[in-house]
Order: sequence, then structure tokens, then C-alpha cells
Amino acid sequence: MRIYSFLLFFGLSWLFGACSAENVNESPQQSYDIPAIDQLSQMIAKSPKDASLYADRSRAFWEAELYKEAELDAEKALALDSSKVEYYAVLADAYFDNQHSLSAIKVLEKAIDRFPQAVPLYLKLAEMQNIVKQYQEGMLVLDKLEKIQPSQPDALYLRGSMLRDMGDTLKALESFQATVEQDADYLDAYMQLAILGDKIDAPYTVSYIDNVLRIDSTYEDALLLKAQYYHFRSKYEEAEAAYEQGILRQPMSPNLNYNLALMYLEQGDQAAKQTEKAQDFFNKALRHFDNATKFDPQFANAYYYKGLAAERLGKKEMALQEYENALRMEVFLRVIEPSTVEAAIARLRI
Repeated sequence: MRIYSFLLFFGLSWLFGACSAENVNESPQQSYDIPAIDQLSQMIAKSPKDASLYADRSRAFWEAELYKEAELDAEKALALDSSKVEYYAVLADAYFDNQHSLSAIKVLEKAIDRFPQAVPLYLKLAEMQNIVKQYQEGMLVLDKLEKIQPSQPDALYLRGSMLRDMGDTLKALESFQATVEQDADYLDAYMQLAILGDKIDAPYTVSYIDNVLRIDSTYEDALLLKAQYYHFRSKYEEAEAAYEQGILRQPMSPNLNYNLALMYLEQGDQAAKQTEKAQDFFNKALRHFDNATKFDPQFANAYYYKGLAAERLGKKEMALQEYENALRMEVFLRVIEPSTVEAAIARLRI
């Protein structure tokens, strides 16, 4: 046990102490053709002992997805000045996004030991642990944070996310509800309440979606969720109104157009004996599937269903062309099997 403790101490000392300002790897002073980085490099050349410049350039490297360079600069910043809480966070971000998640977590744990009141460190650590599915460890971090800052909205939201991912829907709902009680404009928490509420058919689902749209009336996921809530419960009038409202706010959304077209196709099939009414539904479906493919030219499913709508309308040549379009981009097909498209093409070529 004493040997293990010594090795652990040695490892952490190497990470935070032994890397002195003199022996940490220097980031190359080369040009990256990225103005923010190159400007900071010039400033570093003039002030090579200024830790804040390395921290700033680390962030710039991170934003440019140059994670190895970000690591080197963050390490340098910490070696020059280990008293700044934010430098630990910068290094953790660089490690984590360079797929060194264990190192990132160790950095944050060390930082929390040194700065036990630094709330952002707890949140960042818990978020990383959630991503790598260390749920129990993340919960313990949030428990510690609760003692420092009770009912912190971001912490409540993270707890809800962990509980959701662990499969405990009811406790996740409770945590997301507690989040919005602390922050009435917490959009992501309302969205999670709406998504989970929809799954369990909760009566309050639409009210949570409306809260999301109160905060951001153009939020596409919420617009689509509201329309689908009605659509999947066969409340077609409410669904049509919600889809149209969504398209009004997001007119170039392939997903809103596609899902509205699916509903019209469904209604057309249900009204098959009422020819004129069915034809109207199929025409509407064709129009919105066409919009979906215009706004997303690689939307393979939309091409298939556009072909199906055209076939329902007796437009054989158009249907065949759309089926062939879908098959040409079969790699993008979702749910629909290529064999289904092939069968549709064969059917029309008989």
C-alpha cells in the first residue's frame, strides 16, 4: 500500500510539479495560418514566461481541433503558474478531446483537491465522467458539489442526464424538474422533460415543449417533437397545425417537411376509399417530400417516399425516377432496406 501511494504521488508530482517552466515542451513558434494562433505566438515570443498567453493559445488550438498543440500549451501554462483554476480546466479540455480522458479526469480531481470551492471544476469533471459512462463516480462528484452549492441548476441537470442514461427515467424527470424550478429558462432541461415525458405519455409533455419554444421559438427539435407528439397519437388536426407552425419558423427544415409528408401519406392511405380526399393527401405528401429533398439532397428516405407518393398518384415515371434516386444513395437510407427500394423499382418495371 505504501508503494502504491508513493507511485501515485510520484505520478501526480510528475504531472503538476516536476514539469517546471524550463523543461515543459515548447509549442512550436511556426505559422499555422490561423490569425488568433499566430498572433498569440508572436506575443509569446516577446513574453515567453507569460502563462496566460499559453493558456489563451491552448484554447485557440483547441478551437482549431489541434489538440496535441493545445495539450502542450496548457501544460506550459500550468508549469508557469499553477495558481490559476482556469488553467486546469484548459488542460483537462485539451486532454479529453485528444482522447486522453483518464488524464483529463485526474487533472480535474487534482484541481478540486487544491480548489475545493471552484464549482466549475466539479461540473466539468461530472460532465466528463458522464460522457465516459462513469456514472457512479460522477454522482459522487455532484454529491460533493451539492454540499458546497445546493441546488445548482447545472449540477441538477447533469444528475438528471446521468440518471436518464442509467435508465432511471422517473428520477431523471425529478432532477430535470428540479432544474427548471431553480432556473425557469433552462431550455435543455425543459427539452429533456419533454422527450422523457413523450416516452411515458405524460400529460404535461406539450407544456414543457411550449416552455422550450417560449425560450427559443425557432428551436427545430422542439418544433418537430410537438408536431410528432400529436401525429403519433393520430391527432391529425393538431399535428398539421404544429407542423405548419414549425415550417413557418424553420421553412428550410428537411425533417419538418419530411415528417409532415409522412403524415399526409398515412392519411391518404387511410382515406383510400375516398378517392378525391386521398389524392389531395398524396399531392400534399409529394410536395413536402420534394421540399425535403431540395433542402437535403442526400435525404435518401425522402426520395423513396416521394416515389411512393408519386406511385399512389399514378405518376409511374416520376415514381421510378425517385426510387432510383433513393437506391443510388442507399448508403444514406435509414430504416428502409435497399431491397425494399429494389422491389418498388421491379414492381414499376413489370
